Amino acid sequence: MVTTGAAPVDAPPDPYAIYEQADAFWFSQHYPVYLSYDVAVEVTQDGTRRVEHYTSSFDAVDGAIWVDPVSDYEQLHPYVPHGVNVTFFGFNVGKPEPPIDFIGVPLLTPTYTFGMAPFVPASTDSAQASAQLVAEIRRAFHDPYPPGRTPLQDSGDVLPEIAHAVAVRRVYVISFVGVENVNGHGCYHLTLKPVQDPGRYRLRELWIDEQSGATWRLREALNFVDGPGTTVPWSINFSAVNGVQYISDEEADSPVNYRGQTYSSVAVRFENLEAAAIPEGHPLFIPPQSQTLREPQ
Repeated sequence: MVTTGAAPVDAPPDPYAIYEQADAFWFSQHYPVYLSYDVAVEVTQDGTRRVEHYTSSFDAVDGAIWVDPVSDYEQLHPYVPHGVNVTFFGFNVGKPEPPIDFIGVPLLTPTYTFGMAPFVPASTDSAQASAQLVAEIRRAFHDPYPPGRTPLQDSGDVLPEIAHAVAVRRVYVISFVGVENVNGHGCYHLTLKPVQDPGRYRLRELWIDEQSGATWRLREALNFVDGPGTTVPWSINFSAVNGVQYISDEEADSPVNYRGQTYSSVAVRFENLEAAAIPEGHPLFIPPQSQTLREPQ
């Protein structure tokens, strides 16, 4: 007997399972307790490319970031005002002075996960690190019970356990797009639509490694807490340094306007990452928050 018909089509993978795999991957990352690095801010204005670098340090114990607010570009190109600003009835009618920092001082860390998972620093005590990791995962998934225990067992009930389910409130509607190559990595491409509060839940696209669950690229609706980055979408790329995942660069997907200046392109890069001890007394200056690029907590 001969049968005919279309070959069965494999069902697409579950996008929520892919997202959970990516979330678990972030939880597995253990970073140095102290990091030193440079943040490069690159802009293009009227066809001219300019870059400034900021020396930075990160203390993973208390989440503090230190940055030298005077970039190398400022040291080589000190601003000298030209012309005269005219004030008329209390209003400045002259041409505004260009910003010393292209889009603000970057108070940023390359370990940021854009809300996918909280940061879990490395620990010299592996047992302590593992316990902290498990605690963070259970907190994120709203599971207060220790491994192997259920509410029924804690209450002394002897009924047999049939299944153990944990309800998680979803903040995104996630869809599977396909499999794509990102910098040599085969990745699941997902799209995300926030259920509520789109300003807080900013992720719009993810590219997740098929094998490891590593996030290699994402796209978000806006970037940073305030300032020009919040008006345009951004694309973020990641790379592995010494086997650990870090942000490599963040690039605005549209032109950026800031204090009278228009940049046709803006990018933020993390360079020269290495484990280091932050100098005693943390001498690097922390600028006012209104003048910084910061990520939401």
